[in-house]
Amino acid sequence: MEIEKSFDEVRELIPQINLLLITANEIETFHVRQALLPLNDETDVIKVPHGLHTYFIGIFGEYVAVHVQLGKMGSLSYAGAALTAFESINDWKPKVVLMIGVAMGVNEEKQRIGDVLISDAIISYEIQRLSKDGITQRGSIVDAGAVLLDRFKNIAWTNPIDNGLFSKILPSQILSGEKLIDNLKERNKILKVFPQADGAEMEGAGIYAACKRANLNEWLLVKGICDYGDGNKNVDKEQRQNLAAQSATSLSLRVFSSRVGFVGIGLEPIIRVNKSCNIGSKVNSDKFENEILAIVEVNQKPEIMHSAVQITVAAFLELSSYQKAKVIDTLDLPFNTMINLSAHEMDKEVFRQVRERNLLPDLWEAINNIKPFQNNINPFV
Repeated sequence: MEIEKSFDEVRELIPQINLLLITANEIETFHVRQALLPLNDETDVIKVPHGLHTYFIGIFGEYVAVHVQLGKMGSLSYAGAALTAFESINDWKPKVVLMIGVAMGVNEEKQRIGDVLISDAIISYEIQRLSKDGITQRGSIVDAGAVLLDRFKNIAWTNPIDNGLFSKILPSQILSGEKLIDNLKERNKILKVFPQADGAEMEGAGIYAACKRANLNEWLLVKGICDYGDGNKNVDKEQRQNLAAQSATSLSLRVFSSRVGFVGIGLEPIIRVNKSCNIGSKVNSDKFENEILAIVEVNQKPEIMHSAVQITVAAFLELSSYQKAKVIDTLDLPFNTMINLSAHEMDKEVFRQVRERNLLPDLWEAINNIKPFQNNINPFV
């Protein structure tokens, strides 16, 4: 069940919070929420409505984190990146700010959908002087957090993407501005001015401004490539954004699974209550699996179906958040109802709808198309 608390009720957690995680859209939020696990003494991630924002507090990798989704895309609006990040930093006092999400790549021959851009630097490309002699660029090129950038560059990480390929980590200079670029001619005009750029997005300039104002040096953009700004943004848009957001989240989770990598900037790993419990993995212990099995097995014949259901449940729980999103899409389940659910609650909601709509055969097929079962015969048909 969702745990909702007031800001005053969780104020004592502020000294424990290491990371501020920021996303811009619902697909990015879905994947971050799937990675955010409950604090040691809680049964679910804590939801905190406060001011203009709703925050979620939990464990990300080895660290206590707070997550917020922007109310508006871009940096400059009243609910955009600059103000949201600045207010969140003031409220929670994090040591690190991480913007996780999707971005535009610039070279389809050298970059793939699902590769991850990390911000070696941010270029504020829209700050210009317009004079009779022409246009002069006046935007800053600013470096991201030195420690974060080093840890992301030097991580061992594998993330399978479609067609048997794996995501690449691309330290990059990233363009940031208020324009949503989806026009090849306009994209190329901007790249002619900034040929060193490897991608573009809309929030990085605001993240930098907020961190600079708050004297917080360790910030980074981690954004999976979902398109190339060439007029084809709507082609397989949801699938591409799901893959890109999952890649960025997976990489971030891997980096912050280090208990020693951030000692120098004051990050403090969680203290485990039960050392036999692997916090870094999905919550799929027996008690949770039995709970989900109970949901699915309603109206089934346990003596016949228990083993097949158990195998199907276990297979679903082992999927990545991108693969789960593909299953949700295949089953035509309402994705928007899953966005703000924690990993365990999302799993339960999927199985609840599978039960109500009698979709167990379809669920098996959807999983089998992603990760084939050893026995390739659907037991529910």
